[in-house]
Amino acid sequence: MKTTVVGASGYTGGELLRILSQHPRVDEIEATSRQHLGKKVSELHPELPTDLEFTNLDTSKANESDIVFLCVPHTKAMEVAPDLTTKVVDLSADYRLKDKKTYEEYYKVKHKNPELLDEAVYGLPELHRKEIAKARLVANPGCYAANIILALYPLAKKLSPKDIVVDSFSGYSGAGRSKVEGGSFYTVKDNLVAYNVVGHRHTPEIIQELGMQVSFVPHILPIWRGMHSTIHAKVKASADEAFKAANDLYKNEPFTHATKDIPQVLSVEKTNDCIIGGFAKDNDTLIYFSVTDNLGKGAAGQATQNMNIMMKYDEKEGLGNKPAHP
Repeated sequence: MKTTVVGASGYTGGELLRILSQHPRVDEIEATSRQHLGKKVSELHPELPTDLEFTNLDTSKANESDIVFLCVPHTKAMEVAPDLTTKVVDLSADYRLKDKKTYEEYYKVKHKNPELLDEAVYGLPELHRKEIAKARLVANPGCYAANIILALYPLAKKLSPKDIVVDSFSGYSGAGRSKVEGGSFYTVKDNLVAYNVVGHRHTPEIIQELGMQVSFVPHILPIWRGMHSTIHAKVKASADEAFKAANDLYKNEPFTHATKDIPQVLSVEKTNDCIIGGFAKDNDTLIYFSVTDNLGKGAAGQATQNMNIMMKYDEKEGLGNKPAHP
């Protein structure tokens, strides 16, 4: 199988190249980058094959691939996607939101091809596996959105939660190569920084997929990769009933699991896993936790899982990494 990764120089693109280079079904990888055209991919991603070079995007050539991954910035995917006729997984936000006005409100640009919003399938298999299997265009979820939706979906489906508050914490790789290597990392080194306290761009994804309001505040952690969410929600159910709701829903899922213990970020590092657990009750408020890898289930791992489903492969192929910590 031939794959093309458009915008492969960033952290998400590099993680996707790493996964694809070890995928048993992938025979050929094209990695494009206008900024680093002609450079060896290993100059930016030392862990990757030394014979791979960054090329310029040629959409006619990309259409010869079995699947194309768009790892370009938000608002840029819609400049490329209309010219692609092959299968596409878009890791930007350009096709995640079904409502054009909502997209334009949060991303401050006019959507150039809103007709594709109806075609695109939101790429969270736990919610949309059957649609992903039939899709040509899949919109990969945002990293925070994937973490939070998976955590709240069992409650939304079975327990009617109210007054939902989520505090989420991400490794600084989520800020992107340009910000980290441009010096922004030093504002979070040995620090903890909240940002976009109201109106983060992943909020409408969460609301769209869950059908309920969520108060969500993101933070940057002084770690390279990983994501942790602390969820507070008022429910009548007990902590054991909440665990059962999550466990029943996810017990047959290959990557998403429920536990009674408080999950740790190191338990999902470099994997496509999501672990939800630590269910406890404080009066009428349920408190529990969700962990993912922001570059894994939050980006490149999820994109590979979507590819596997779209190509009718086993979902777990190429995603067998073990966590850094038990």
